[in-house]
Amino acid sequence: MRDLTFPEVMQEMFTERWLSPKTQTSYAGPIALFRRHIGMEVLPSEVSRKDVLMWRSAIVTSPRNPSGIEESSWNNYARHLKAFYRFGISHELIPIVSSPFENVFLREKKRGHKTLRETDIVYAREALEICRRYEVVRCEPAPLHPAWFWQVVVETFYHTGIRLNQLLNMTPNDIHLKRRRLIASAEGAKNKSEAVLPITEDLYPYLAKLMTAAHAAGFKRHDQLFNVNRFSLRHRRETMNVWQVEGFFNRLSRYCGNRVTPHRFRHSLATDLMRSPGRDIFLTQQVCGHTDIRSTIGYVAPDLATLRRYLEQRHAASHLDDANGMPDRGSPRQGLPAPVGRSN
Repeated sequence: MRDLTFPEVMQEMFTERWLSPKTQTSYAGPIALFRRHIGMEVLPSEVSRKDVLMWRSAIVTSPRNPSGIEESSWNNYARHLKAFYRFGISHELIPIVSSPFENVFLREKKRGHKTLRETDIVYAREALEICRRYEVVRCEPAPLHPAWFWQVVVETFYHTGIRLNQLLNMTPNDIHLKRRRLIASAEGAKNKSEAVLPITEDLYPYLAKLMTAAHAAGFKRHDQLFNVNRFSLRHRRETMNVWQVEGFFNRLSRYCGNRVTPHRFRHSLATDLMRSPGRDIFLTQQVCGHTDIRSTIGYVAPDLATLRRYLEQRHAASHLDDANGMPDRGSPRQGLPAPVGRSN
């Protein structure tokens, strides 16, 4: 049995599993952090469970370490290293019996999905429209350039809830304006499943504008469709990447006064669909592309206004009882037998 180093095991895993560059990075990051903690020369087979627990204590937030990482971040690190060790052990690359990363997960704090406020959408649209008009009138780049292109990006996220990587992998061949449908490819999906989504009436003019511009720019059917570099006077890359999109949303967030991201559009869409009167959990699952319906169920939560009305029913019911002559609920002894006293 061989006894390989961390980089050697990692390379074997990347080669055999045919992992995408982004997935490779998701493994390489936690492994690099762990190696810096235990020492760069330590082999995977030399790591003990105690080493793992000491690393967890050193980096997870606590009274002693208030600036540490959240439990969810730790679980993400542990999940990747657990998979790393399982691969190495099963392929006889790490000569140990069990992984030191087994059963080291922490219970995460339950927080709601981060969604966008209605005002965030309003401010985002206003900022982009102002920039678009500026570029038309002044014939020079606005702060959010090219504004018309980013309008298409924002509206696509708003109306479809697709993931950022699905947007980046979309081609002209994936947009069917006559059939009013678009294809979110399997390459960009988290579950590696292709999704076919309708093009709504409000989204149609934006995608039509993008397709017209792509045709005029000489796009081929399998070129990257959402590629700001083909329409911009500032950008010079061959293809649009995650950093360019995130850079735009960072600038847009400053105009909105709140964090605006592609994933928050996704959470907002799922939340709105599950709060609507005609909500359908299975249709929402199809829109979001969830493999496990439990992911969709996580969005089933009433808003504060609904909860407030529900709680206020109690007060209204109390007044109704009083009006019908029911006993006062505020007096617990009313209607009960008199207490038994001692005889004189």
